[in-house]
Amino acid sequence: MFEPTGLRRDAASVIFNLPGYRVVDAVDLPLGGRRVKVVPVDLDDGCPACGVVSSRVHAWTEQRVCDIPHAGQVVVVVGKPRLVCAEPTCPRQTFTPATEQLPTRARCTTRLKTAVLDAVIDSGRAVAEVAQGFGVAWWTVQATINTAVMLLPGVDELHVRRLGIDEHRYRRVRWFRDDGGAWRRVEPWMSTIVNVDCGQVLGIVDGRDSAAVGGWLNARSRAWRDRIQVVAIDPSAAFKKAITAALPNAAVSVDPFHLVQLANLMVTRVRQRLIREREQRRGRKIDPAWAHRTLLVRGYDTLSARARTRLDLVFASDDPTDELSAAWGVKEQLRRLLTVTGVDQARHEKMILGCYIVAADMEETWRLWTTIEAWWPAIEVLIRTRVTNARTEAANTGIKQIKRTGRGYRNPAHYQARILLTSAARRAA
Repeated sequence: MFEPTGLRRDAASVIFNLPGYRVVDAVDLPLGGRRVKVVPVDLDDGCPACGVVSSRVHAWTEQRVCDIPHAGQVVVVVGKPRLVCAEPTCPRQTFTPATEQLPTRARCTTRLKTAVLDAVIDSGRAVAEVAQGFGVAWWTVQATINTAVMLLPGVDELHVRRLGIDEHRYRRVRWFRDDGGAWRRVEPWMSTIVNVDCGQVLGIVDGRDSAAVGGWLNARSRAWRDRIQVVAIDPSAAFKKAITAALPNAAVSVDPFHLVQLANLMVTRVRQRLIREREQRRGRKIDPAWAHRTLLVRGYDTLSARARTRLDLVFASDDPTDELSAAWGVKEQLRRLLTVTGVDQARHEKMILGCYIVAADMEETWRLWTTIEAWWPAIEVLIRTRVTNARTEAANTGIKQIKRTGRGYRNPAHYQARILLTSAARRAA
């Protein structure tokens, strides 16, 4: 990016260090700051129309450009030569040469755009903050991001074997009036599609329905879709429908975290129902099951000896019908099922889980069993491949950080461009 200082150049050019240019003048401005004038070192360039190299100067023009800060306010003026084409028959008689640092019609140096892009993508700073720090407009920084994302390799060029799909909400809920005058609620969801082998975000689509995800998958080439072996998703019927239609050869793996989350929700519903039936009120701190409610949804193998003693006291003092302990046992058996390493062993644990469900015989546990039965083929894929949505959830965490830093993007295209660039930069690192 920067030229080595060992070249035979004058001191001002070495300090300013703009590749391809030398400093010819530097003056102090009356109101503070400095003005530095630079000109190209090499005047030889080829005509854009005919390609004939010329070095004959027809006239000189001056242009003020934006550059990276240099120890205070510095106004950079570039002397641009207008060369005469050496080919007499060329319809373009004169032309202005372009350089690496100042392409055609550029008002900012390339090193400024590189520094701006690094500040936003690598450092995670807000676009408005970077624009103010470098003394450029907000749109200049955003246009640099939009240009950079167009240079990323196409999704069809990437060798992807496993996908992860998850949704996130990129802005707050909005309300609007429809044609009939009624208020409608709009939740602006986006679905993130990630390469679970490396965690790179491949695409972001509006919405979280099957049409949005299926449209993105169908836009990929046939060879790319045939390479997909496994897709990890949450227990979402919409995602499963899109994958089945667009990727008929891919197996669907369900994320174990969300299955355990459903089991924890089942235990919580049982606890709330029991306290309402027994006390005709919500749970309070005086109720052991409410006071130790976090112990009920934690894995038993992760509890300390003291925590296990407290959990046993909860079942002994605040569970007269044994329904809470039965629901807790169903949850723990599901956790054991999801940690096995073989499909045959998983089927054996599922049979034990079915016995627990029959013994518990509660509406909440039967609802969980219905979900397990519906997603059992995907659970077998999970046991066999161990493909989860962990890296997809990690990508969503980074996306939420981008949302907080950006202070709310109004344009979804700008939001998506920053997400894709940040993910690609982390993958490259």
